[in-house]
Amino acid sequence: MKRLLLSFALVAMTTTLFAQLPVSFGIKGSINSTKITTDNAIAGAENYSLSDLKKDAANGFNVGAFLRLKFGKTFLQPELLYSVQKGKTSYTIPTSATQNGLEGAVTQDMDIKSIQVPILLGVKVLDLKVASLNVFTGPAMSFILDGSEIKLNKQDGVAVDPSLYDQNNFKNNSWDWQLGAGVDVAMLSFDVRYAWALTNVSEGVSNDDPTLIGFKNKGNTLTLSLGIRLF
Repeated sequence: MKRLLLSFALVAMTTTLFAQLPVSFGIKGSINSTKITTDNAIAGAENYSLSDLKKDAANGFNVGAFLRLKFGKTFLQPELLYSVQKGKTSYTIPTSATQNGLEGAVTQDMDIKSIQVPILLGVKVLDLKVASLNVFTGPAMSFILDGSEIKLNKQDGVAVDPSLYDQNNFKNNSWDWQLGAGVDVAMLSFDVRYAWALTNVSEGVSNDDPTLIGFKNKGNTLTLSLGIRLF
């Protein structure tokens, strides 16, 4: 019982100490919606344009933690997130660019798993007794994880032979720029942000086998988050 009481006392003292410092720590969860932008990278047909290109948003999620360092009304907020982003593009490959028998209407589905590290600079623009409003912006770096993949399907739902393209042709990391706004209420934080891709997540055909079909991809993402500040 004494050890239990001592543990509770240490936790209470630690929480009280951090509460006095200009720093807070929390956990968060998010839903995201990503639209993938695609550029052609078929070997020998780099100059043609994909026709009927359609970008459909697909939903994913983020989970992780954040640290907020306060400097008056401004703050620095680094985050560490596990992110799953999904995206879909549909397009038509002209007969003139046929390779390995792939032509016509094709749908590309992407499933991107990554560790994301945003570094955000924010400012509190409205401070009420029960809530505050802030805006923030900054870069985010994503480390692409194993398990990310690309799937190609004909528009009639028939799967394209995976040997024709590189399913795992992702870069090791990618960058985007985020801009958003948030509301803090008691220990809860709500925010919405938009991320513009600065680099590709995949570079098209593999250098190991340039005869494979491939596309250069990057994605812009809208994210809605709920966080809980632990101290």
